[in-house]
Amino acid sequence: MGMLDLYGIKEVADVVFWDTETGNPVLYLDTLKVSTIEETADQTEARGGKGNPPLIIWDYGKEITLTLEDALFSMKSLSIMHSSTGAVNTSVSAVKRGGKFTTDANGSVPASISSLSGVKYYSETGTETSEVVANTTYLYSYNQAVSAGSAEQITVTSEDFPGTYRITGDTYARSQKTGKDEFFQFEVPLAKVNPEQTITMQADGDPSTFSMTVRVMRPEDGAMMRLTKYPKV
Repeated sequence: MGMLDLYGIKEVADVVFWDTETGNPVLYLDTLKVSTIEETADQTEARGGKGNPPLIIWDYGKEITLTLEDALFSMKSLSIMHSSTGAVNTSVSAVKRGGKFTTDANGSVPASISSLSGVKYYSETGTETSEVVANTTYLYSYNQAVSAGSAEQITVTSEDFPGTYRITGDTYARSQKTGKDEFFQFEVPLAKVNPEQTITMQADGDPSTFSMTVRVMRPEDGAMMRLTKYPKV
C-alpha cells in the first residue's frame, strides 16, 4: 500500500462571485487576507442502560458558513455586500460637503473656506448665521457639483438586501510527498450573502478589513459544497 499524499495550505484564496442566472462572473477578489469555511451541525441521541450512555446518535441541521476578509474594497464589492442588485449609480448631481473651523482674533474665515461657492455657516448648536465673530468655532457646508458619470454611489434601502451567488475559490495546496504546489478549489453552488455588515473607520491600528459572511444553501442536486484538488498547469 502506497503512502497517502498529505497536503498543507499556506496561502490566501482568489474568490469569484458568479451570477446564478447568467453564469457570468460579477466580482473577483484577489486581495483577501483570510477565507474561512466553517461547517457545523447539531446532534441528538437516544440514551439508556447503565450510566445512560448515548446508544444512537443522529446528526442534523448542517450549516456551512464562508467568511471572506478582504484587505481592500471596491464599489462593486460594497454593492454586493449591501444590495441585492449590486447596481452602482454613476450619475450624481451634487455632493454635500462640510466641516468645522475656528475664526482667528480678527474674526476671519480661512480663505480655503470663504472662497467656496454657496458656503453656509452654522453655530455649533446648528443655527445658521450670516456673520461670524472672533475666536469662535463654526460648522460650514457647501454643495460641490459633480458631473454625471464621475461619481459612484450605492443606495441602501429598507427593502434592499444582498443577493445569492455561486462562489468559487482557488488557492494552492503543497504536497508533503513532492513539495510541489497543486491547485485546491472550493465551490459553493448556491450561497446567500449575509445582510449584517460592519464598516470600520479608524486612524490607529492596522488598516480596516472588509468582511463578507456567506451562508451556504442547498441547491437542487443537494451538493452544498465541492472541494477539488487538481494539478497546477
